[in-house]
Order: sequence, then C-alpha cells, then structure tokens
Amino acid sequence: MTAYIKKECMELTRTGKLLILGIIFILFGILNPAMAKLTPWLYEMLQDSFSEQGLIIGEVTVNAMTSWTQYFKNATMVVITIILLCSTGFTNEYQKGTLVQIVTKGLSRRKIYFSKLLVGYATWTVMFLVYTGVTLGYTVYFWGDDKVPDLFYAILFFWIFGILLMSLLSMFGALSENSGQVLLGTGGIIFITILINYVPTISKYMPIKLMDGLQLCNGTAQVSDFSEALIITSIMIIACIIIGMVAFDKRRL
Repeated sequence: MTAYIKKECMELTRTGKLLILGIIFILFGILNPAMAKLTPWLYEMLQDSFSEQGLIIGEVTVNAMTSWTQYFKNATMVVITIILLCSTGFTNEYQKGTLVQIVTKGLSRRKIYFSKLLVGYATWTVMFLVYTGVTLGYTVYFWGDDKVPDLFYAILFFWIFGILLMSLLSMFGALSENSGQVLLGTGGIIFITILINYVPTISKYMPIKLMDGLQLCNGTAQVSDFSEALIITSIMIIACIIIGMVAFDKRRL
C-alpha cells in the first residue's frame, strides 16, 4: 500500500497537477490580501465616475478582516480548481488498464481505493495549507496582529468541507466510467446542497454551510451554529467512503 501511495504521489508530480495546483493556490492566497490592500486605491480611482452618477464614497478602511473576507469569497474558486484537477484519479487508471496489472500482482482493491482516497485527502490538505498560509502571512505582514474572531474554526470548517469533496470524488471515481461523470456526480451533489441551503428551516444541516466561515468572523454566527452541518458532513464522508469501497470491490476493471 505504501508503494502504491508513493506511485500516486509521483503521478501527481509527473503529470504536473501538483505544480499547477500549487501555483493556483499560491496566486489565490496572494490575491486575498492584495485585493484588500488595493481596495482604497481602486475606490479612489473610481471616485470621479461615482461622483458623476451622484454617488459619494466615504473613506474606505481596510484591515485583516477585509483580507479574510476575500479569502472566503475566493473559496469557491479554490474548490472548483481542486475538483477539476483531481477528478481523473480513478478514471485515467480504468482507461489505461493499469489497475488490472496491479490487482493481478496481489494488491487488494480496498488498499488501492484507500490509497487514492488518502492521497486525495493529502493533496487537498497541502494545497489548503498553502492557500491559507500565504493569505495569513501577507495579512500579518500588512496588518500585524489584527485579530479576527473565530478565524480558526472558520478555516477548520472550510477544510472539513474539502475533505467531503475529496470523498465524493473518490466515491464517484469508483462508480463512474469517465471524469465527466465524476464531475457531474460531485457537482450535482454540491448543487443540490446549495439549493436546499436556501430553505431556512433545514439550511443549518447542509454541508455547504461550512463554507460560511465569514459569518463566524464577522460575529453573525456562533461556532455552535455549525454543529448540525458538521454532523451531516461527517455522516456523508463515512457514507462516501463505504459506498466507494463497495463499488470499487465489485466493478469490472
């Protein structure tokens, strides 16, 4: 299993996916504090245009909270990036027929499945730390120790949502024939949760709520408000792992 995990990591490096992910996540990480820092300048540049339309803009103040606001606003793009680049983990192997050789050599299907799952979790975690670390570094550089309430939990909930995404990708990877089906299945589940999230009475149960970390930071929500979403997300992660494992055991390679 260890050897297969190493093979998966080498595949990420060899195909350039790890490099692409790293570059994109670093750029987004830099963009968050940069946009916050440039906001007053942008408003100043547009002030004349606003004045002509009768709009008067007062003094714009930016701080660490402005940077983290951009962090959570760009979270959707980060999620889309990781889904697009990690959707082919299983399907490429099916098309190449390499899994048949590996299983023939004695590596169990469950070890293959869990190896891919763990590499997916590790990839998300590393890229997430890069994205968060770059934003944190530049935010501290620009605004010092300016505190943001409940920032740790907001970031943690975002990471957990990413773990759910990787679990969905692995499950649909075991169920699907091509990456298009993987994307459709994963995107479909997320789209459904987004739609249900608009229903006030059950929105607190939806995993997509974990992306609302900004509510924690600006004080409009408490950590306890995310308890139901965390429970449902945990159940979904476990269900994805079990369904994916069973499906991969039974599928024809």
